[in-house]
Amino acid sequence: MSIHYSAPVVFLRSLLRSPATVGAVIPSSPGLSQMMVSHVDPNSAAVLEIGAGTGPVTRAILDRGLEPERLFVIERDPTLAAYLRRRFPRVRVMCGDALHAKRILADASVASVSTVVSSLPIRNLNDRNMMRTMKGILNAMAPGGQLIQFTYAPSCPIPSRRLGLRAERLGRVWMNIPPATVWRFTLDGRVSRKRDHV
Repeated sequence: MSIHYSAPVVFLRSLLRSPATVGAVIPSSPGLSQMMVSHVDPNSAAVLEIGAGTGPVTRAILDRGLEPERLFVIERDPTLAAYLRRRFPRVRVMCGDALHAKRILADASVASVSTVVSSLPIRNLNDRNMMRTMKGILNAMAPGGQLIQFTYAPSCPIPSRRLGLRAERLGRVWMNIPPATVWRFTLDGRVSRKRDHV
């Protein structure tokens, strides 16, 4: 008989086992989750979420109206991936590394996605691994696609110019522990008017 732990217990166990890859002290707050998904089009053919943890952003994406079958999640931690499959049985949850996002999506018969929502602790990576991971993610994105990424740092979390991306700061969520900033990166340079959030 398998034991199913609650979200806080699953999160804590994963954090203690691998703090660098979890990269957060608690799951994303509702305010952060809402800002993360504010540019997700519920009519998208497919949306990719990376580093879903216990699923607060996953839940927010679905609450925007995206059909679960069109949401694909890549989670590196096997325990968290198993938890997500139980919590969101219709969402396509795949255990793997964002570095291989294009191949993982291809295995699920998806050529590319227009939107990637990432909660990866990208600033925990050294420069070489960050660039490799980012290129892996960008390879899975369609032309004109967007990447949504949050960071606890006040500055841009990735070298956007080196990657040929246009960066837009969507806002900072102070009611998150710790406070977090959400960034939107576009492949084609088109970016919407900046908005401030508190």
